[in-house]
This record gives sequence, structure tokens and C-alpha cells, in this order.
Amino acid sequence: MEDDLTYRELVDELQALGLTPDLHANVIAHVSLEAIGQVQGGAPTVVGAILACAETLVMPAFTFQTMVVPEYGPPDNGIEYGGATERNALAEFFRPDLPVHPDLGPVPEALRADNDTLRSIHPVLSFVAQGSHAHDILATQSVGNPFGPVEWLAANNGYVLLLGKDHKANFALHLAEQRAGRQGFVRWALTLDDIEELPNFPGCSDGFESAADYLTDMTRQREIGFATAQLIPLPAMLARIEALVAYHPYALLCHRATCARCRAREPQ
Repeated sequence: MEDDLTYRELVDELQALGLTPDLHANVIAHVSLEAIGQVQGGAPTVVGAILACAETLVMPAFTFQTMVVPEYGPPDNGIEYGGATERNALAEFFRPDLPVHPDLGPVPEALRADNDTLRSIHPVLSFVAQGSHAHDILATQSVGNPFGPVEWLAANNGYVLLLGKDHKANFALHLAEQRAGRQGFVRWALTLDDIEELPNFPGCSDGFESAADYLTDMTRQREIGFATAQLIPLPAMLARIEALVAYHPYALLCHRATCARCRAREPQ
């Protein structure tokens, strides 16, 4: 592709994927600008194009930079305690305007920085949203229930948009794991008031790409720029993967022997 993608071209491609305004879709999107290629206007253009096609856009605004590791904690928690003094010293306090962690890329940060965007206040796993149902969606999240926004989307016929990212970025799959009976973990983060304990924290997602084999029949797929775009109905996806994990207890776990989170979730 010789020319940069324009806003109009992105809108046309998203609508060709199936994300049309008459769908009135509430979408959780995971986007890699680098995978798409050159876009006129960069990340804000991508945000604007999705908003033009969706009724509400939700994106993760995670802040892993707030996390700390204590010297001691609960057992079987998929974490090695102690030895994190230097990392803890670099941790940042969560605040509502804290930038999205760089690992998530520039697109969710562009959405967060928009004046019309709302943000939930989980110290690590916050979401940003803009559109008709942004307030209602984000209000469902609490420290004890980080999956609230995904639950709202699932209950209201939401969609997952993967644009230049695979299922390893598909946060909603963690909710399917939880519904299948997998226990979450406990993590900790710095807030302006205290070190906050965060229950029901999700596990490793490195094995999530295997979910693609079970979702082919419900996935709309199209190339946008240099990236593969996938649009998946959230309720059907969750039901399929919940059944998979309930039947096959090793499903979606990664194979790395050193992954404490996945090894902690293997049947004993």
C-alpha cells in the first residue's frame, strides 16, 4: 500500500467488515496501529473511524505501571513474592489521567486523551469508553469485579473488534475463563490513598490464540491496511469458550514451564 489510509477509507473498511451504524454495536476494541500501517492523522484517526461505525467504543486503558509486589501474600497466587524492591520503587500512583501503559499502543491512549471520553477507576484494569452507553458500561466495574464492562457488553449483544491484534489481546476471554470456574489471582497497586488489594485478577493470555480455532464460524474477517481485522459477537464467543474451558481444563493455558499463572491453574 503506497498511500496512507485515510479516515474515510478506514470507515469504509470497517463497514465492509460488518461494523455498520445500523448494527448499533457496542464494541470492545483491541487495536495495533503499527500493524495497520501508515494512517493519516495516526491513532486519533483510527479512534474516530471506529466511533463513526459503533454506538459505543470501549478500550482497555490498563496501567500496569501502578503494580507492586509484596514480600508475602496468599499461596497459589501465580506470583513470586519478594525480590521486587527496585520495580516497586518505580511504580506510579494511579490517577484518573494516568496514561495508558505503552504496551497497549497509542490507540487506547488516543481515546483516553479525547475530551469526550470517560474512564473507569480500577487501579490497573481501567477501561475508557465513548458513545451512547459509555457511562453505564464503565459504572459496572469495581475493584472486586474488573470484568464488569465486558459483562455489560455481553448482556447487550456487544462485539469484540480485533484490529491488527490476535486473541492474546482479547481481554473478554478472561471472563469466559472465570465463568468456567477458573479462579482469579490477587494483585496490588499504588493508589493515592494506599496500596490497594485487587482480587479476581486475570491470568496469562499467551495461550489465548488457540481460541481462534473454535470461533471461525462466528468471526467476520477482513484485511484493513496491512492488518487482519476480526469482528466477533461477544455473547456467542463467551458461551463457546466457557464451554471449552469447562470441558478441557488445560484449554487456553500457555505451555511455558516458567509461567506461574498458568501452572497454578492446571488441575492438581
